[in-house]
Amino acid sequence: MDMPIMPIAAPSRTTIASSSNRFLSTTRPLLRRDTPKLAHQDRFTRDGIPGLLSPEAFKIAWIDYQRQMVEKLDEITAGEPFENSHTKDLVLRFARDPLAASLFNHASMAHNNNFFFSGLSTRPLELEKVPNVEESLIDTFGSIETLKVTMLDTASAMFGPGFVWLVWARDLNNPTSGQAGRHGAWRILSTYLAGTPYPEAGYRQQGLDTNTSNASEYKGYMNQQPANVAGSFGPFSASAQRQSKLPPGGTNIMPVLCVNTWEHVWLRDYGMNGKRKFLSDWWKCIDWSVVEGNTPAEAKGQNTWVRK
Repeated sequence: MDMPIMPIAAPSRTTIASSSNRFLSTTRPLLRRDTPKLAHQDRFTRDGIPGLLSPEAFKIAWIDYQRQMVEKLDEITAGEPFENSHTKDLVLRFARDPLAASLFNHASMAHNNNFFFSGLSTRPLELEKVPNVEESLIDTFGSIETLKVTMLDTASAMFGPGFVWLVWARDLNNPTSGQAGRHGAWRILSTYLAGTPYPEAGYRQQGLDTNTSNASEYKGYMNQQPANVAGSFGPFSASAQRQSKLPPGGTNIMPVLCVNTWEHVWLRDYGMNGKRKFLSDWWKCIDWSVVEGNTPAEAKGQNTWVRK
């Protein structure tokens, strides 16, 4: 006996819509963060960065790459209490958590890439026009040429991709008050891949292989106590422990400038052997007015940072 064929009700428009929305929400979340617009982005998009990158290379290195970082960051943080946090806040919050490596990497890379491109201009201000910064740099490096050569050599020698930073390092041992002066010095700092220059984020190293470790192992690792304070930098150094005691928002490392050495930035225009030429051209395109804006007042001899 043949079984009767029961009619199948057509799904309602509401059911289709809700299913579609659920699918979209799990595969491509709506963007909450806009890719930050650079001060000269319209000109860069049309003409490229004069003397440095073509429009095509700029599109790869900024438009496409930054959008990818932002979209992935939105996907990772969707529905979390911190989903609308700024990239630097996410970097500082999750750098100590190896289980959040993907979140940290995308947030840090978005922040670093933005820092790099924000220091470029269609008509960059020359360093000679910012004498307070120039004098301060000479106090540390002896000459601007020494700074240039050291920074470009450091970037050129990096075997893997990353960033090279010019940072102001405050002197945590001798912070004085009441007198104008510089209490610190300039330093050149390298970070590999999506590493961050902010020491607040690096107080604890990610010394655990999260590919083969579980949450309980990670908890045990984080509860380890340092055996010594050897070294000038590093997570267990005396400097790092002083850093950890700074008040919220305090820091002893302030980046003012960086160069991006990732190959996708320069390979399109400069070719396989063109990294050094790219670095030399980058130096000529630095907008030192941006660097001055990033430079803390005490580095320019205007006042003194006070640690209470």
